[in-house]
Amino acid sequence: MIYFFQSLQVFRAPVRCLQAFTVLLFFIATTTLFSDVYRIKKGETLLIAVIGQPEYTHSVQVREDGRINYFGGDFDVAGQTVTAVNQLIREFLVKDNHVRNPIVMVSPVLQENGVFVGGAVKAPGRYHITPETDIGLYRAIALAGGIAENADRQGVQLIRTDTTQRVETYDLSTNRPYKDIRVNINDLVFVMPLSVVEVQGQVQTPGKLFIRGDIGIEQALARAGGPTQEADLTALIKVEKDGTLSEFHRSEQFWKSTENNSVLSTLSDGDVLYVPNVFKAEPIYVTGYVRNPGVQRVRGPLSIPKAVALGGGYDVAADREEVIIHRRDGATEEISLISDTDEGTPPQTLLYPGDILEIKKAFQVDWSLVTTFAYIFISGLGIIIQLTR
Repeated sequence: MIYFFQSLQVFRAPVRCLQAFTVLLFFIATTTLFSDVYRIKKGETLLIAVIGQPEYTHSVQVREDGRINYFGGDFDVAGQTVTAVNQLIREFLVKDNHVRNPIVMVSPVLQENGVFVGGAVKAPGRYHITPETDIGLYRAIALAGGIAENADRQGVQLIRTDTTQRVETYDLSTNRPYKDIRVNINDLVFVMPLSVVEVQGQVQTPGKLFIRGDIGIEQALARAGGPTQEADLTALIKVEKDGTLSEFHRSEQFWKSTENNSVLSTLSDGDVLYVPNVFKAEPIYVTGYVRNPGVQRVRGPLSIPKAVALGGGYDVAADREEVIIHRRDGATEEISLISDTDEGTPPQTLLYPGDILEIKKAFQVDWSLVTTFAYIFISGLGIIIQLTR
């Protein structure tokens, strides 16, 4: 808005008059709405505009003591009408010889009343509430669809946006008694997310684990129900978030392990622990435009280049820029094999037993078809030219 008023400094008088008249109409309409009804409140923002003097146009905030500071002047405005504040600013500018005959327009900058809810909730965003709305922390989270699956209920933060700028942390675990925690307008509610790791393969309950920070391999195996009878603990595979694979050994009595906590023996956010089958190699399917499509028996996760190599390499007509992965759970992913140098190398995508890698056919121009269409077009164009003659 300030830049808009600065545009009033133009050299041609008619244009300047037109701009000033437009702005004047805007503020007349605004102040008509607020001048005698609306009373200024603490914490809100006022736009003080001096028509024809853009250097004196500024936004100021009403402090908690109800006062504002404007060009060295300190004014008590909380509870006053816009008309009264207009007169205060005008008298100040004249008295201090800033402007001889100023046209002052004061307008409150209306902001949407709302509460911000983010983090591990189902629908993060800003939700409208009114100053009269009686809303608590639980209700604010409910407006955002409720707590998500990966939410850390012990780390719910309420960030106050008033002058104190406090950050309050609450434990909303289901076993905790209800707390009446009031949320004010424009406060921010942030539900801290938990880290997510996966345990796949030969365990009793494969799937995701939600953790705080890191977790040991032994703990991850225990939380996944322990290994099955077919699990091979001598060849556990850890897949890091960037696609790096590491293979290591665990004893049959892994829960009694006293091994030091190293990088290999812990899982971090985004990591996957894969437990292979001790008796058999498991299938990964490579289909499409490879030389030898079919089933490939593997002992664990596999990168796309290795899977293509097991399939005999790309066929001449293969698309080498994008592949399709059909996951064992039914999900489908289209993976680009071209790295963006500006964004760096993307994390490596891995195939797991039961997945299907589909190599598509590359786009090829059918020159015979192109020639046919070109011949038809040129022939038609020639006929049109003859007819026009």
